Amino acid sequence: MNRCGESKSDEIHPGFDSSIRLDFQGAKTTSDAGFLLFREVDQRFNILAPLAEDLCDSRSKSHTRHSYVQMTRQRIYQIAAGYEDCNDADFLRADPVLRLCMGKREKNGAGQSALSRLENKVLGNTVGISALEKVLVRSADACLTSYAKKSLLIIQQDSTEDPAHGEQEQVAYNGYFQSTCFHPLFTFTSDGTCLAAKLRPGNVSSADGARHMLQDVLRRYRHRYKKMWYRADAAFALPEIYGLCEKEGVTYFIRLPTNSVLKEYIEDDLARPEMPVEKHHPVVRLLDFQYIAKSWDKPRRVICKIEWHEGDLFPRVGFIVTNSKLSPEKVVKVYNARGDIENRIKEGKLTLRWDKTSCRKFAANEARLLMGIIAYNLLHLIRSRYMKGEPVRRSIEWIIRRLVKVAARVSQHARRWYVHIASSFPLAHHYLAVFQT
Repeated sequence: MNRCGESKSDEIHPGFDSSIRLDFQGAKTTSDAGFLLFREVDQRFNILAPLAEDLCDSRSKSHTRHSYVQMTRQRIYQIAAGYEDCNDADFLRADPVLRLCMGKREKNGAGQSALSRLENKVLGNTVGISALEKVLVRSADACLTSYAKKSLLIIQQDSTEDPAHGEQEQVAYNGYFQSTCFHPLFTFTSDGTCLAAKLRPGNVSSADGARHMLQDVLRRYRHRYKKMWYRADAAFALPEIYGLCEKEGVTYFIRLPTNSVLKEYIEDDLARPEMPVEKHHPVVRLLDFQYIAKSWDKPRRVICKIEWHEGDLFPRVGFIVTNSKLSPEKVVKVYNARGDIENRIKEGKLTLRWDKTSCRKFAANEARLLMGIIAYNLLHLIRSRYMKGEPVRRSIEWIIRRLVKVAARVSQHARRWYVHIASSFPLAHHYLAVFQT
């Protein structure tokens, strides 16, 4: 004991003022009050609770500290708060707000070893993956309720590189990315909601399994929307995709790979324009014609965009196959908006580390990816439903940094718990929007 009566501990003494003491023993404080936002929207839309019905827990209740739902909830909330590493659980398990969100109150949450067993033994199998896919569907449905009255749903698919650095199952070299990786597939809406995701071996094609995933999505939402549009890049320009869209009455906008036959169609229109090409103002020519490939069963409409830029020796040429009746200008505009899905995938990889698939088992890595997607949808649900009227579209990183990373003091009085956030917190209106809606 020192002369002031405090017990000796690992204290830090700032050099600018020796009377200040800094330690890490604030058991009743949190750096992430935003955990409460996750539990509120999770509970309101019944996203994670039904997981208990899908996972059979054969453990003895008298010897069980944490239920499967509690551990899954803890893992997903941690990822959503920016703690993608399982090792962080050894410290976060004592966070008072995270404990409240899991229903633990005075008891600590699960540590790294328990969450690792959850990923590898409970969720890292066919039953666990199926249960997480159902959770993903419920989280997507919750996001879609924010604009359920709209009559149009725009669906877009894309794949990405997930580099691997070990001997994980089904890791393979991908010639396109020129790396050893996994090759996951995603389906998003135009507003950024992830509808489905699948981890795949690294050497599969970009469109492998895309038709089956798209068919499941159409089956889920066909009855809710009058019109559905589908857009994707050239890797998804396949007759099976066209056929499914035409059968289901879906309008598609898909980039078509260039080939010698298509070049012959536009050969007469490749002459350099007589007018000078100004900087930042390219000269654009649009062509509209019917085309049939050898693998197609009928001709389809193709829009060609020929673009001359200043200083370019040759024009930039792109083809879009579509069954839309829109004008060529509008077809190009609709397709160009497809690039937003790449931003959403990048957001998930850079902010929530979807690519942290470092488990040895392939199924465990797929479980990790799905939990990362669910964490993303929880954040996106807050963004799309409770942050309307903002001057700009907030990024996932902004939400984590400004709304989740909020310090608070936790106190207990009788049977009530109080989470005290600073009265000077400038973004309190976002918390009010979530809890008072």
